[in-house]
Amino acid sequence: MSFNLATMLRESANDAPDKPLALLGEMSFSYAQVDEVSGRVASALLALGLERGDKVAVQLPNLPQFLFTYFAILKAGLVMVPLNPLLRAPEVAYHLADSDAKLLITFESFADEAVKGAAQVEGVTTYVVNLPGNDVRPDGTKHFDELYFADDTRDIVPLDPGDTAVLLYTSGTTGTPKGAELTHDNLRSNAITTADTLFEFTPEDVVLGALPLFHAFGQTCAMNAAVYAGALLTMLPRFDAGKALEVIARDRVTVFEGVPTMFTAFLHHPGQAAADTSSLRVCCSGGAAIPVEVLRGFEQAFACTVLEGYGLSE
Repeated sequence: MSFNLATMLRESANDAPDKPLALLGEMSFSYAQVDEVSGRVASALLALGLERGDKVAVQLPNLPQFLFTYFAILKAGLVMVPLNPLLRAPEVAYHLADSDAKLLITFESFADEAVKGAAQVEGVTTYVVNLPGNDVRPDGTKHFDELYFADDTRDIVPLDPGDTAVLLYTSGTTGTPKGAELTHDNLRSNAITTADTLFEFTPEDVVLGALPLFHAFGQTCAMNAAVYAGALLTMLPRFDAGKALEVIARDRVTVFEGVPTMFTAFLHHPGQAAADTSSLRVCCSGGAAIPVEVLRGFEQAFACTVLEGYGLSE
């Protein structure tokens, strides 16, 4: 029996093609659009000569392009290697070499360090995501937009459920970071458990995408769980408590997932009391133990249940 994690996107797109999947400010992308664009990028990646099992490193903040590349890589039968956008050149070089990545997709704000790191590893091609209106990029790199112009064949490469989908690097607190191999079936079961058991997601839910998607918490509990359930992910490229409160009110966010420092920032923000957060129904804290006073204070201030989770990159 074959399975590819990208079929979660396809199934949700088939169920509700016009339903928004991703929001970023005024930009909105439906399930059908994300499915099509990721299909175009998948075709473009294969046209570059990449083959099943090849690694593609992605160093992006929470932008729609993260979704496009994530599902494109999976559709093409490749392996996603998400990288922290704040890595310096030597760290980028280490991750690229250790993962044997053939391609690096980075963002304009981090491109200089990324290119310096990629230059230390033989055979890595770098694509840069630019914001609209900005075409500036380091010499020797390519525009990510070039990957949009291939045809969407709607193909999803059939894979073994035990094949690696994502190579997720640990924090390296006791040594150099290690690449944890997460399989297609592993990530599917995590998404299902999160959506059905932990949060009881429905297509009406709106998830605040404030956690970095390159991290296991944001990638599994926010992005993949939302896609599986047909929910909406409203994205924040960089967490700011004031901006997050605005997004919660504007988009009627129902689910917030964050680390304890985010909960603390909400509690101490001067606009917290006046913010309309009545849409929130459940929140989840992870990444570190949340202080009891913060948990209780948040539940009282926001009239919302806070769950606490524990997980590993592995």
